[in-house]
Amino acid sequence: QKAVEVEPKEMWKPPYEDIMASIGELIYGGQLSGDWENTYFPIENDFRDYFKTKYCTAFNCGTAALWAAYLGLGIKPGDEILCPTYTWISTISPALYMGVVPVLCETEEDSVIMDPEDVRRKITKKTKAITVTHMFGNVANMDAIMEISDKYGIPVIEDCSHAHGAEWKGKKVGTIGHVGCFSMQGSYGGKPVPAGEGGFILTNDRWIFNQIILHTHINRPNSPKDELYPEIINRFGKQRLGLKFRAHPFGLVIARHMLKSLDYRNENKTKYRNKIIDNVGSMHGVKPLKQHADSKPAGYFGGMQLLYDEKALGDIPFYKIHEAIEAEGVSLKYRFYTPLHLYQFIQDGYDLPGTDNGIASPGYAGYSRKDFPVTNKVVESMLGMPVFVEEPEGYSDQVILAFEKVLSNLDEIK
Repeated sequence: QKAVEVEPKEMWKPPYEDIMASIGELIYGGQLSGDWENTYFPIENDFRDYFKTKYCTAFNCGTAALWAAYLGLGIKPGDEILCPTYTWISTISPALYMGVVPVLCETEEDSVIMDPEDVRRKITKKTKAITVTHMFGNVANMDAIMEISDKYGIPVIEDCSHAHGAEWKGKKVGTIGHVGCFSMQGSYGGKPVPAGEGGFILTNDRWIFNQIILHTHINRPNSPKDELYPEIINRFGKQRLGLKFRAHPFGLVIARHMLKSLDYRNENKTKYRNKIIDNVGSMHGVKPLKQHADSKPAGYFGGMQLLYDEKALGDIPFYKIHEAIEAEGVSLKYRFYTPLHLYQFIQDGYDLPGTDNGIASPGYAGYSRKDFPVTNKVVESMLGMPVFVEEPEGYSDQVILAFEKVLSNLDEIK
């Protein structure tokens, strides 16, 4: 008999009626695009107030937000950016289109976050930014990252796509580095603040924000809170440089309503996650991911993860344990990422036609599987599960029972 008989289903209900009413107002009012005063600016102000930052602007996706950050920092073809190898491809895809070289960094032991010591080792004269990803809502060591930034004068971009509301020493991620980038992709079970498709940027640096608006926001009115430099307004006008990375107002309305419940949802997901970790994570052969004491994980896009120790469990292959736990009815579906160093085109070096100063430039060494042993080990031993705002009654108790059942009957699995 399966230990888990409850369907793993999110019981929390989004504010459907409020969202439908707000979008209905836009439809009947003909506000399908360009409604800055009633849609874009108020929503950006909500984000600015929640994160306690000076500047904010919304984008059509998180990838565009990262692209805008690279443009805002003035990164040029031939420059290098440091980034984790364990992240989603969109963390570096804008750089590839810019002829910029992404230099991959190792993962901290027993974690899914970038190792600051490897960052330090890989700095060169060409390094123009450090992009750090708070993967699955787990917060990187921002003290160490910012210490490196200050020492070498290299700006930091935080990719917070999984970690809306997470904190480091009481400060929201996305406000610690020089630029914070967020994705709002997905439905109500997608990114923590979903917009269908969308993203946004935070920064406290006026110059960086001005550059972001110049490069990516055609026809944006000159909002006083944007504090645009007169020379940009006078020289480029509302047309700026002609690119439009703007979000759709319908998505922003959804995001605005979902932002209101972010703290509640993060609090409940954390309680659920901690219950699983406190029980399952203490069992022989299974442990939680490393978490820094100064961090407060949140968002949890991609679910929660535990690490499986094959040696501690009598060298039973990982897949057998995985199959046994699933057979007990536990949902082990989660967002899996292939480390960037395992992508063939990154190993080999590939640039867009006509470019020769990115990862296909002379001197690009490429990567192989052996270059990142810590990341490989983590990826190959990770058990992932969903987290819930409001779980089905009894589900977490049955999950804990399922792990106890499997881990206490290893002889049968062999």
